[in-house]
Parts: sequence; C-alpha cells; structure tokens
Amino acid sequence: GIAVAVRLFLPGDRIARISIVRQGLSWGDVAHFSARESFQGLRTSVQIVNRLRVAVAGRAAEIEFLGLGSQTLGDYRQIDRVRNILNSMAVTGMFGHLGGSLYINGMPRELVSAMEEAYQKALLETRAALRENQHIVTALKQLLMEREELVADEIRAFFDQYGLHTPEPSL
Repeated sequence: GIAVAVRLFLPGDRIARISIVRQGLSWGDVAHFSARESFQGLRTSVQIVNRLRVAVAGRAAEIEFLGLGSQTLGDYRQIDRVRNILNSMAVTGMFGHLGGSLYINGMPRELVSAMEEAYQKALLETRAALRENQHIVTALKQLLMEREELVADEIRAFFDQYGLHTPEPSL
C-alpha cells in the first residue's frame, strides 16, 4: 500500500527499495526520496497532506484489503511519521485559527479534534485511492511474495507498466 501511495501522492519521489523482509520490529520497508537533488525549500500544504496520505497508507491497505478485524498494531515508524506530520500541521496553523503556536503544555481539545479529523480524512482518501488501484496493489503484492525485495530499476519497470512513471533525478 505504501509503495503504491508514493507513486499516486508523491509523483516527484523515487522509490529505491521495497522489502517485505522483517527488519527488527518492522515487517518490511519502502525507501523513497525526492528525485530533486537540490534543496527543495518549503513544502506546500498540498505536499504535506500528500505526505500524510503516504504515511497512513500501510494502515489504509490493511483496512481496505484485510478488513477491520485483521489490522496489525502498525509499524512504529509509520505511526511516528503520522504523528509528526499532524503536529507540524498543527503548529504551522494548517487547521485555521487553531494552531500557529508551540503548545508547551498540551494542545487544546479543538486542535486535537482537528488533527484526528485530518487523520481520518487522509485515511479515507488513501483507502479510496488504493481501492481504485487494487489491481496495482495486488500485482505488487504477488511480485513481492515471489521476490521479497525489489530495487529501484525493478520498481521503475513495475510501475511503468501502469503509467505511474518514476521521475528522473533533477537539480
């Protein structure tokens, strides 16, 4: 789910490796990074929301394809990534009049509610995108079950079949 979400929501990113081999507490990994090699500068709110969509993609794929009763506890790195993105959105004022401040003594309840709403919205949008692209998710799952790990050239060739092209590095 995460790899497909990267291609859908972060089209400017390159995927270097996809693995389903257990590594420590993680049951796999999707390593991706910007194809732009020079400093990118600030991210727009759309880019931040798309990063949130990718961060929730593992959970979204579990819910969508395994059902609510078959969810795992999730990868702690993804959970931290989601929490960090939502906190960044909050302190930079992306939730309107709420936010735009450092909350030393805890966030107001309204802001926590806005963060939960943003999380749920990203989860629903990502589930819908993965459902719409279920054929890609299924094909990638089957390929990973056979090979366990894919590297950049193999990943590029896989996604090229579906018109989800990997960008070339640029400055």
